[in-house]
Amino acid sequence: MSEQAPKTSVIYCGDCLDELKRLPDNCIDLVYIDPPFNSNRNYEVFWGDTQQRRAFEDRFGDAKAYCEYMFPRVAEIYRVLKKTGSFYYHCDWHASHYIKVKILDEIFGFNAFQNEIVWKRTSSHNDTKRWAHIHDTILFYAGPKFSWNPIYLEHDKNYVETFYRYKDDRGVYRLDHIIRSASMGPRPNLTYEYKGYTPEWGWRTTRDKLKALDKDDRITWSRTGRPYLKRYLHEQKGVTAPTIWDDILPVQAQASERLGYPTQKPVALLERIVKASSNEGDIVLDPFCGCGTALVAAQKLNRRWIGIDIAPSACRVMGERLERDCGLKRNRDFMIENLPISVKRLRDLPPDEFQEWCVHALSQGIPGSTSVVSPTMSGDMGIDGKLYLVDRLSLKAGAKKVKKLKKGEQVLAFDPLENYIPIQVKQKDKVGRPDIDEFYAAIKRDKRNRGFFAAFGYADTARKECERLWLEEQISIQLVTVKQLIDRDFRKELEYIRMLGGG
Repeated sequence: MSEQAPKTSVIYCGDCLDELKRLPDNCIDLVYIDPPFNSNRNYEVFWGDTQQRRAFEDRFGDAKAYCEYMFPRVAEIYRVLKKTGSFYYHCDWHASHYIKVKILDEIFGFNAFQNEIVWKRTSSHNDTKRWAHIHDTILFYAGPKFSWNPIYLEHDKNYVETFYRYKDDRGVYRLDHIIRSASMGPRPNLTYEYKGYTPEWGWRTTRDKLKALDKDDRITWSRTGRPYLKRYLHEQKGVTAPTIWDDILPVQAQASERLGYPTQKPVALLERIVKASSNEGDIVLDPFCGCGTALVAAQKLNRRWIGIDIAPSACRVMGERLERDCGLKRNRDFMIENLPISVKRLRDLPPDEFQEWCVHALSQGIPGSTSVVSPTMSGDMGIDGKLYLVDRLSLKAGAKKVKKLKKGEQVLAFDPLENYIPIQVKQKDKVGRPDIDEFYAAIKRDKRNRGFFAAFGYADTARKECERLWLEEQISIQLVTVKQLIDRDFRKELEYIRMLGGG
């Protein structure tokens, strides 16, 4: 099939197995993937929804299930990748060997394997009964005549101090051989006399080039009469990047690019891959793009890009990041497509994704508000999110810090003791009185007098309990349906907020 140009600057929300099938053959120049083991949140059988993954309990069983999940997705990647394209699979020690043998060698072919790259992602790890795991593995496959732009790194400081020991008006330099060694063997056209010196195995360059180097004061002669070539440090490109990458730090806790995404990779890591294996105008694809680091790197390096992720929250984070870090405008410079906006699709979301969507949709539906989602599904103590009323905080409650950003945007540094409205989310059709009572206890514990409850629907017992709590204790629990979240119909809820002095 002839190459077709796919739509770029787009993020697709959905399973990449489905989204990849919509792309034409041979249309992508570079693919990078960093698929978590629980890629679609229904596969928590692998290592759970945490950053620290446990070792295999049943090595063959877990690996087999994982490979069966990934194989058809990588097969689709192979189909859309150009024959001159490159593919990088980011993984770690749990499954890297299975991935190479069971998936990549089978699909791309053993001869397409180019490198196993080791990225040192941390300097220490608390493994007390085995060697500490401090690296990730990146498997690099490519077809014939793939794009390659060498990456050069600065010389090691000790190397420079050891070998670049000479200096003249031009700069610091080291001595390099200008004559051939016995292992290189003689070449008749390079065997000649120059300034009375005839090397046994000849020179490494022609007479004319040697004369030009000597005239430019780039040849020096030792006390024994042996000639050497001056190589100046400032003229060297550096050392070619090896397969062990220990010069790129992971995303630090205080880093400005940190988003709180558990497996976030540094932009510098993706920039190295994009620079080496693509050219300006090429198309970069990340079918498991998480918080969008590959997309940011591609955008900054003038590549076209396509992102895919199954999580609506990840797609939202990516969009916000492209706007903030790259100055792009959604619906003008890039698109997010297939976000779940129907009740049916929301029913099918994994619980944590449903929770994330509800909390974010609630803050979008109430002007002048922002929200924070509970970082974990367990241990949230009955509160899945917190809704901050920005206007009220900044004007009445006195937020600790309000900093102006671009175009009037405001960001507040919240204090845990400041006012907020707790949010509870249940992926249920009929929330009952026990659910309301549980949320009521959490509201009381946090010394709040109001809260939002989001679900598909509510039983009469739940509504009557909310009425009782308001009449008897002046505790306001507003029941919001998923349909209201989709339609952003919050007129009634806003009236309650105003009545309670919230805005």
